[in-house]
Amino acid sequence: MATITTEYGKLTSKNTRTVYLKIRQGDTVKRLNTSIKVEESEINWRTNRIKTSKKQAVIDQMVGDLQAKLTQMGMKLLNTPDIDAKTIANKIVKTKEAVDFFAFADHWMETAKIKGLKNYKCMLNTFENFLGKRSIDFADINYTLLKRFEDYLSDRPRAQSLYLGELRHLFREAMLEYNTEYDSVIAYDPFVKYKAPRQVMKKGVRALTQKDLLKIFAYKGRSNSREQRARDCFILSFCLMGMNSADLYNATNYSYNTIRYNRTKTKDRRSDEAYIEVKVHPFIKQLVETYRGTSHVFNFHTRYGNLDTFNQNLNKGLKIVGKAVGIPHLEFYCSSHSIICNPIKINLLGSSQLVTANG
Repeated sequence: MATITTEYGKLTSKNTRTVYLKIRQGDTVKRLNTSIKVEESEINWRTNRIKTSKKQAVIDQMVGDLQAKLTQMGMKLLNTPDIDAKTIANKIVKTKEAVDFFAFADHWMETAKIKGLKNYKCMLNTFENFLGKRSIDFADINYTLLKRFEDYLSDRPRAQSLYLGELRHLFREAMLEYNTEYDSVIAYDPFVKYKAPRQVMKKGVRALTQKDLLKIFAYKGRSNSREQRARDCFILSFCLMGMNSADLYNATNYSYNTIRYNRTKTKDRRSDEAYIEVKVHPFIKQLVETYRGTSHVFNFHTRYGNLDTFNQNLNKGLKIVGKAVGIPHLEFYCSSHSIICNPIKINLLGSSQLVTANG
């Protein structure tokens, strides 16, 4: 027989916890978000009850309603061998409570172990501003609404692509969560018809010419300055097959003149964990040694407290470099977009002596 108990979510920065109702059927568990938040001091951990009587009364009422619906389902269905807690929840919880987009998204955010959660938070806040409320049924998210949201973001093409892609991901995660072989709680997927826009960039907008690259290679900044390190990291990336800043920061394996790493951006999405090996060309050997670390390939993790700070300093430094050499809007991404220019060819042009940490 299924059981229903109370459970408290993770402690937030505001010292509160969300109250969940936990349905257990055999070895399976389904948690329902009550949207009720309690302060840490309100919880009696010995009795697992809330000290604030009004809040506890609401929880008791919810539990009582669900218990009554369990009884209505009958023993025959509940004792079906392959029925699980998720199926039971879908049958006894009101549609409004079960499939509110923001309720699901908030719970998903608490448990998801992916990079880029900050972007999802921004998307949810923007979607809330667009709707004028922080509540919407999945059934109300349709093609027309998605097109309106796309128009709302028309002046932010990057957000159009990113946010609508993230909304699609959350929608389909919810379908996996709620839908079972017994029930299709979210029956309609608007993203079958609606296609999230891709960010269109002008061809070659980030790719530099060989002439521009040589300007960067020849740049001489102040010793140990932000702009000098930014220029050096740019060259490292360019000569390491477009290695991005996250991997320059995180890489730990360097032996036999080869850097081995799992690409931070995609390792969680690929079966091979995005494993990459890249040889250090003699062209940048001196530069690599200048920035060698101990526990990591490079010492950037000791210079900067986190990856965000590292990225900020790179792009601030490259703005100074770009202004000095006449390349407007120079960004770190230009290094990986310009790898069609062969570093060996630049070397043959007589620039090898330029690849040092201090010009």
